[in-house]
Amino acid sequence: MAYVIDLSGKTAIVTGAAKGIGAATARILAEAGAQVVIDDLVPQEAIETLLSEIEAVGLRPDYLREDISDPQQAQRLIQQTAERFGSVDILINNAGVVADWDKSFDVHVKGAYYCAEAAKEIMAANGGGRMVNVTSTCSQSGGTGIPQYVATKGGLFSLTRYLARTYAPLGILVNGVMPAVIMSDMIMTRYESEAEMLEHYIPMMPIRRIGYPIDVARIILFLCSELSGFICGEIITADGGRMHVGI
Repeated sequence: MAYVIDLSGKTAIVTGAAKGIGAATARILAEAGAQVVIDDLVPQEAIETLLSEIEAVGLRPDYLREDISDPQQAQRLIQQTAERFGSVDILINNAGVVADWDKSFDVHVKGAYYCAEAAKEIMAANGGGRMVNVTSTCSQSGGTGIPQYVATKGGLFSLTRYLARTYAPLGILVNGVMPAVIMSDMIMTRYESEAEMLEHYIPMMPIRRIGYPIDVARIILFLCSELSGFICGEIITADGGRMHVGI
């Protein structure tokens, strides 16, 4: 009998989920049966197509526009979700920005912490939960050429380990994913065309392809499932082998 990941009855929050890895994660969690709450700052009409696409494969997501870099709004995101759906079982801290030092730290580190702290007691009261932080391999390699992005993603890496150690006794498993070479608006800012980007990266990739948001979303799904029940404080590298066995 085939093994099926079933998240029916679970409520999952995905921050920064209007596009990219966040959108792919929201979709795959909904496909697995979870009630998903998408948080982002784009207008409602800009995300309506995504909500409808996800509804076609699972429960219709709720959409909230809370700025997680503000502790009160992060608290409101968690509380509104719990009040509407009865629990918060999964938290995906995916929101990311390319901004100045202060905003980068506010979103990547403080925002993730605010959301985690707000969700902690709710998860603990329900017997546990899962949190996944989306950081970046640049925190290890120093890449991207954007120092504040590198430094604050490194902060999220360290925060993941702190939260994992602190929350584990409450039944909350905290892990992370470090993507790299993923098709995104950010990576395309450096190239005039997709063909130019592929020509640059593919020779470096042991698996001879770049990554796409769904590649990261599948890892997040695993970390939200019972299959990862003995994993805590791990930050999984998702880069097609480039960092460790590539060029």
